[in-house]
Amino acid sequence: MLNELEVSASALAVDNPILKITISGNGAVGKTSLCTSLTHGFIPGTYDLTVGCDIHNKKFNFNTTNKSLSMVLWDLAGQDRFSNIRDSFYKGSHAALVVFDITSRGSFYDVNQWIRELKHNSPQTPFILVGNKSDKTNDDLREVTIDEAQELAKKYGVPYMETSAKNNDNVEQVFQTAAKLALTHNNPKRDSRLMAY
Repeated sequence: MLNELEVSASALAVDNPILKITISGNGAVGKTSLCTSLTHGFIPGTYDLTVGCDIHNKKFNFNTTNKSLSMVLWDLAGQDRFSNIRDSFYKGSHAALVVFDITSRGSFYDVNQWIRELKHNSPQTPFILVGNKSDKTNDDLREVTIDEAQELAKKYGVPYMETSAKNNDNVEQVFQTAAKLALTHNNPKRDSRLMAY
């Protein structure tokens, strides 16, 4: 996957692109855990409520070209009380993750609302539907099947991926896929903004 990402990044006129990736979904689905799992390789033992937005950074270095790609991860608060300020955080996104908890049917039902919010504020942004907490499938806690999640992703024409932030399973791959989507997205206006921050 990293090689494919390097090919996509090297095709741009920008040497070391910076991508804005927004992460949205209900509170407690694991958005912050996904970000910290990517940036630090582990998740903290306690959960702190995200107030408004937390920003994380991740840089991928490519050995063969001596170039890099940086991602600025905008981890959006999932509680309703932050909806008024959340709208502005979507602006300028190159790609997004819409996250739900596979052990919470309610968070899956709310995915449509999150996609509407994303499309209202950043209509051209490509996104990935992400089912988090795949480590809990052994405990028979799964409330959302892979088939129904894939069906919803198919409805929107987007990829579906499952992750476990706790075990760091598929975390880097989901963010690399988001970066690849951003780099290959067919909106020419987006390429000129790959360095904007």
